[in-house]
Amino acid sequence: MILSSFSTYKMCYMRIGVLVSLILFFSMVLNAQPKPVHREIDAVLKEIKQYEQKKWKSDSAAGRVLGSFTEEAFQQQYRFYQQVADRLNRIDKKSLSFDDQVNLELLQHEVLDDLSNVRFQSYLNPILSDWGFHTSLAGRANNPIRTKKDAEGYIRLLNDIPRYVAEHLALMRKGIAMGISQPKAILHGYEATYRQHIVDSTEASVFWKPFQKKPAAISESEWKNLQQQAMRSIKNNVIGSYKAIDSFFTHEYLPGTRTTLGASHFPNGKTFYEDRVRHYTTTSMTAEEVYAVGLKEVERIKQAMDSVIRAVDFKGNFQEFITYLRSDPKFYPKTGEELLKEASFIAKKVDGKLPSLFGKLPRQPYTVTPVPDYLAPTFTTGRYSGAPISSTRPGEYWVNTYNLPSRTLYTLEALTLHEAVPGHHLQTALAQELDHLPDFRRRIYINAFGEGWGLYSEFLGHEMGFYKDPYSLFGRLTYDMWRACRLVIDVGIHVKGWTREQAVRYLADHTALSLHEVNTEVNRYISWPGQALAYKIGEIKIRELRQKAEEALKDTFDVRAFHDMIHSNGSVTLAVLEKMTERFIQEQKAKRKKA
Repeated sequence: MILSSFSTYKMCYMRIGVLVSLILFFSMVLNAQPKPVHREIDAVLKEIKQYEQKKWKSDSAAGRVLGSFTEEAFQQQYRFYQQVADRLNRIDKKSLSFDDQVNLELLQHEVLDDLSNVRFQSYLNPILSDWGFHTSLAGRANNPIRTKKDAEGYIRLLNDIPRYVAEHLALMRKGIAMGISQPKAILHGYEATYRQHIVDSTEASVFWKPFQKKPAAISESEWKNLQQQAMRSIKNNVIGSYKAIDSFFTHEYLPGTRTTLGASHFPNGKTFYEDRVRHYTTTSMTAEEVYAVGLKEVERIKQAMDSVIRAVDFKGNFQEFITYLRSDPKFYPKTGEELLKEASFIAKKVDGKLPSLFGKLPRQPYTVTPVPDYLAPTFTTGRYSGAPISSTRPGEYWVNTYNLPSRTLYTLEALTLHEAVPGHHLQTALAQELDHLPDFRRRIYINAFGEGWGLYSEFLGHEMGFYKDPYSLFGRLTYDMWRACRLVIDVGIHVKGWTREQAVRYLADHTALSLHEVNTEVNRYISWPGQALAYKIGEIKIRELRQKAEEALKDTFDVRAFHDMIHSNGSVTLAVLEKMTERFIQEQKAKRKKA
């Protein structure tokens, strides 16, 4: 899974904000595209740019540096983007080139999701089981201060936090009243996400980090003045805001939030969930069809897992083997440093294998780092955190070193292949280098493509010489089974009325994930309806398209060229990827004839 400034690891209610950030980020170079888009599409992009610039200026002038999060603001955006959708729908798709057909489809995909999430009022529910509107604030403290302007901008951000928090709490109060909230059953331990920021001294706050070291460009007197301003703001605005969050959860949210589990219990919940299935799979599949695919995949992978158990000559059944993996200390790191070193070693080995599978590799480097302490307790095992290509930061492969007895070493090869390379880092870094694409396309992230590629990258580990150890192979199959189980569990929870205990037992019985991981994962599926479907549905399609290309091209099939084609248009829907593959096959056949 990706966590980045431009990816879609974010709350549903932020979808409009994502498109906004894409347009604003690239507004300076919108007219400098090497390959101009169709005039009607270009006109829409310029209209979005103008609208968002106007809104941004209005927010900035009013001191709303963190943006507006009132219901009125969401409804206003909805009205604007509905007009955008109407304009896009009037464009004659048949008159467009292939590239502009892709541009139109992807822009429609994003706008439709923006509209859906306002229509279903998902902005009233701005938290996940391991994330929330408040958790991302601490990440702002990682941006270094180099100039007085940087420092003043950061202080303005700190000063805006009370309003930002108050607006979100107002949304959540309405969400509780309407039944659009997270269920109480998944919020055990959630208090760690905000109570860790309620500290006794300013210096103990993570928000103080940028002021720990004076930059050379700021004088001593100016620096002391800026530090004093920051101290006051952290004490009164930041710590005070987290206290308000604590009070809200203690006295209002936890006592008042719903006791039901699935999205079907939301107002118009069944329609909402089918909409999420459409969005996250980018297909016309129904929830029942996804469920059926999941059951079939679970059966297939179980047979492969049984063969590994036989190969290691284990004397016991499947469940006893799983218990053995979960209980033997040799399968777990003793220290966080050991875990990070092993992940780094695997990543470096993968780096050496990439040229055999890819003709084009990204120039942006990546590093391996622990999940930040303020996120780790409720966070998943690993994630990728990207960085803009113009940034001084590398991409980051995050490994969770919290609760080491739950961090399995036998799944580390699969995790690294998924989150770092050839998975999310390669994928997102390459997308940023696609200068031939319209600018909004370089930061778009479509889950079925991105997470499908991540899971396909785990499969590529076989071709790269990994999974030689049978326990690591079982770990790879566990990860594959995990994603198949998601199809069953997600639909089970949100459509079929499964209990949390039923979902936990299903995942625990079918995989060798640690029980801590099982619980955090199930909580995530409950809190983020539909997103878990993207992985397996996307991977199945990518493998299907590769097989189609191999059968069509036979001995002339070039896996490096195929993978380069996959990434040649950035993140796309599965329908677009299928069309790209058809074109690839025809182009390769034409080259063969010329040769």
